[in-house]
Amino acid sequence: MFWHPLLLAIFCAQIVALVLVLTAGLTAFRTALHWQPHVPDSRQLALEAQVAAASIQGRAAYGLWLFAAFLLVFGIANLFHHSIPGAMCGTGVFQAMSGSGSKLLLYLGVVLLLTHLWYALDRLNGLQVDLPLTARNARLFLTLPPVALLTLIQTYQTFAAIVPYQPVDCCAVVYDQFHDLQQAESIIGLGDPWWLGVFLVLSLLLLSLGAANGFTTSDRPKTRLALAAVGTLWLPVAALTLVNILSAYHYGVLQHHCPWCLFLPEHGLVGYPLYGAMVVIAMEGFTLFFLPPMAGKAFQSNRQVTKRCRQAAQRITFAGGTFLIITLGPPFFWRLRYGVWMSG
Repeated sequence: MFWHPLLLAIFCAQIVALVLVLTAGLTAFRTALHWQPHVPDSRQLALEAQVAAASIQGRAAYGLWLFAAFLLVFGIANLFHHSIPGAMCGTGVFQAMSGSGSKLLLYLGVVLLLTHLWYALDRLNGLQVDLPLTARNARLFLTLPPVALLTLIQTYQTFAAIVPYQPVDCCAVVYDQFHDLQQAESIIGLGDPWWLGVFLVLSLLLLSLGAANGFTTSDRPKTRLALAAVGTLWLPVAALTLVNILSAYHYGVLQHHCPWCLFLPEHGLVGYPLYGAMVVIAMEGFTLFFLPPMAGKAFQSNRQVTKRCRQAAQRITFAGGTFLIITLGPPFFWRLRYGVWMSG
């Protein structure tokens, strides 16, 4: 079992968040069964007070999960590799985890997406006097406790898989995946120029649709869904293009396809704003897709829903622009300085 002071902080944050959602989950269960806003009896009044308390507990759990996710990424990228022989970045830590690290990030991503959607609905619900989304939001909240429990269990299993003092070779993981130069200069059989072109086209679509949705007052459902769809396609393409092509201009060497070295201080810690922008696009795209249908006809005014979707589009536009500036800036500076691209 691997132990580290930061890991204890991650466990504490996840445990407290789990206790909060379990406590609030009991209220959500009662709310889903007995919520009757037009029946002002003692049980309904007591339930309304409990719903208000559960909302605070859910928001606190959301903050703790965000905090735990940041600590986890920071630990994997910048701290844990110092305690694992042969590891020089997060890739070495993942190698020591024996394949459990990806599962942990997946579970954590699911719980953050669900909680982010619940939080958006909860804020919208609080804007109406009769709280029309309370029962629906309670049913959504009931999905959080099991996912939170699975995330905590997966966190323990992931770090339990690390054998202390067993050396790893993260450079071998990065470079041994290629048998020849042609394979290193392609992704899934397609050349780097093709991926770069698709990335640029999707990025322009993302920014255009984000601006069209985020800086207009009218509601455009089809454009909103198009933005969510483009964002979903953009994420894997952007990740592959960043790691396999554009990261070379941060590293100063070709074919170093390591996603975790971007978080290191010697590379300017650019992994945090880059992957942070991708997280924002993923979470807000998820919100754009699911928030309007979940609010539905139960919500008296669509103006608040439209406003929240407009904010999501603005955040996607800002995050996408930040990603493009950080990823495309170094290649252009390299070209201006040396007169050629790194690939020749």
